[in-house]
Amino acid sequence: MQIDGSLVGKSSPPQTFEVTLEAVQRFMEATEDPALQSKEPLQYAPPTFPTTFRMRALELELDGSKMQLLHGEQQYTYTRQLRIGEQVTCVVRIADIRERHGKTGSMTFIVLETTGTDSEQQPIFTARSTAVVRQK
Repeated sequence: MQIDGSLVGKSSPPQTFEVTLEAVQRFMEATEDPALQSKEPLQYAPPTFPTTFRMRALELELDGSKMQLLHGEQQYTYTRQLRIGEQVTCVVRIADIRERHGKTGSMTFIVLETTGTDSEQQPIFTARSTAVVRQK
């Protein structure tokens, strides 16, 4: 499949995730989050927790056996904290695709934007990530 600018704007169907206490605790343990040691009960997920919501843009097929993939960047913008126990509906959209040429050949930069909304369709966060792809 050719990765080119014609994919910009394509979105995934909505997918809903539950923010469970167990999943947040596992994430905090894996990231060695010091807040896990607090005596206060957990009410909110860490800001980077949405990385656990596994989604992909349907039009974008990234196959690690045929290409080299590098996670380039991740950025989150929140309208409010992500609460433990709530359900979050996410949509991922291909925001940009650009190609650059370097010493080792061409690289494709893919910018994905994921939006998360609550059960009342109010925005919670927007995540932007950049993937760098090189064909093998």
